[in-house]
Amino acid sequence: MSDSSAASGASPLGAGQAGAPFVWAHRGASALAPENTLKAFLLAAELGANGIELDVQLTSDGVPVVLHDPFFWSDGTERFLRAAPDAADTHRRWVAQCTWAELAAAPLTHPDGSREAVPRFEEVLEAVPDWLWLDVELKAGAIYDPRLSGVVLGCIRRRPERVLVSSFDHLVLREAAEAEPSLPVMALCDARLVDPAGALSSIPASRICLRRAFLTASDVVRWRKEGLEVSVYGSEILLDLDAVLTWAVSGIFLDDPRLPRAAEGAR
Repeated sequence: MSDSSAASGASPLGAGQAGAPFVWAHRGASALAPENTLKAFLLAAELGANGIELDVQLTSDGVPVVLHDPFFWSDGTERFLRAAPDAADTHRRWVAQCTWAELAAAPLTHPDGSREAVPRFEEVLEAVPDWLWLDVELKAGAIYDPRLSGVVLGCIRRRPERVLVSSFDHLVLREAAEAEPSLPVMALCDARLVDPAGALSSIPASRICLRRAFLTASDVVRWRKEGLEVSVYGSEILLDLDAVLTWAVSGIFLDDPRLPRAAEGAR
């Protein structure tokens, strides 16, 4: 059985009760290819990820683009836009202040030196295999754009199967949940929580994803009993990946989706 056919039967909804967690390729296979690019997404599918996580924000003219950071760096020529600053870079450009034409005319230089076009969200929806789940993170923390949830939902309706929406901005997540009640939503959190069920009730949502540093095995057990599906992210997962893979988490977000199989094989 191929990796893709094996992954196609998995679902992040209700996962984690038994067996291995659902493996999300964080920004695609970002440990092996430039993050949030078609190359990273297609590689994740090839390597057998159950799904891919990607970040969506809007340009000034309302085009949904797949980028994590709210800005990028330039040397001032606008021909050399970088995902991370170089020594000669002095200009910071906000995505929300750029038109799609400006982004399309200047491929982004990634930390590995490769240059990749910034993909439109619609382009990703067309390119990734239908069996692959998508976690569409609404990037609304730096600059709130009231058009964001509506634009993204309009795109998702063209590919409604195997898609969930997530965000650190719980107000934006509630907008999406109210507009599309049948769409699975997941609240992202980067803090220790006293009452996660209470925090999610106003969205409403029953899925939560926390950074590994703010999550313990006992948290997962307790919150599961409260009816929550718990996922985990963060590079610090690699410090105790074997242990985390035994937790009853619904999903795990990794830059290299091959790692769970490698960890299992090492036991």
